[in-house]
Amino acid sequence: MIDIYTKEFKSANDELMDLVKAGKISNSDYYQFAIHQLELLKKACPDHLQFSSWQAEYYHLDGNLRRAGEQYRAVLDKDPIIPLTDNDIRLIHKFCPVLRMNPQECFPLKDFVAIHHPSLPLIGYHLFWEDDYDFPDDYEPCDHEEVWIEYDSEQESVTRVMSFFHSRVIQSEVAVEEARSNDQRAVISVEWGKHGSLLTGWEDMSETLTGVSLMEWMKLTYDHVSTGGRLPTHPLKRFWPQRFEGTFEEYIDFSVTVDPLQWLQKKPLMFKSRWANAVLHSYCLLYNFHPKMEWPERF
Repeated sequence: MIDIYTKEFKSANDELMDLVKAGKISNSDYYQFAIHQLELLKKACPDHLQFSSWQAEYYHLDGNLRRAGEQYRAVLDKDPIIPLTDNDIRLIHKFCPVLRMNPQECFPLKDFVAIHHPSLPLIGYHLFWEDDYDFPDDYEPCDHEEVWIEYDSEQESVTRVMSFFHSRVIQSEVAVEEARSNDQRAVISVEWGKHGSLLTGWEDMSETLTGVSLMEWMKLTYDHVSTGGRLPTHPLKRFWPQRFEGTFEEYIDFSVTVDPLQWLQKKPLMFKSRWANAVLHSYCLLYNFHPKMEWPERF
């Protein structure tokens, strides 16, 4: 008999996901639904730490930072951070990307965190900019972006360069080639005000969900921020630039170099763990941030 009901519920769950994507169910209502589902899964499968980690992320997304912190800490209690070796630190430094900024960038880099995957030759570099030009109202006083570098552990050479670009993961072979010719350091161009991480060769790339070219994406974003972006009259934006001032050619000028290796040397936020959001929340930042998918495999 239960098979009948579980089949119906699976169908209803699929419909619920469609309604969430269509905006007919609020994010907050969906977060609460997911939190309750994950509580059942935790009870049934207590050894599956991903359920606790996901639940922490949903609490976090819903703004319940205390409960998120409890779950994040529970995950790290069961699967502790692995101590970095001197060689791990050397590799994190070696593969640290270089940033190219727009001369008019209005938000400085606040923090920079490197997290090495526990079992793969893969390093996640987490960038925390002072804010996102479009989101003064999100109660997250930073803009969290991600770059991942995969490397050959024997050759110690870059094999993949990936970044989080507006809820997409993009990667570029041209970026790999450039990194290899730049002492294994990839070059990341950073979008003005919104900090999308562009890889070398982006001019000929398309984003992975809709197929829109990144050049077209950048032109649309330029039009958007040139008129004040989202919520142009929000009171928290009153000390920000009113708009991007300049031409599109000036908008895609990434001529200012910033080396985040200096951040790691001054404030060595470097770790080895699968649970990046838990590490960031529990060990790194004194302010709220937006949890994002920790590794490319989750996309």
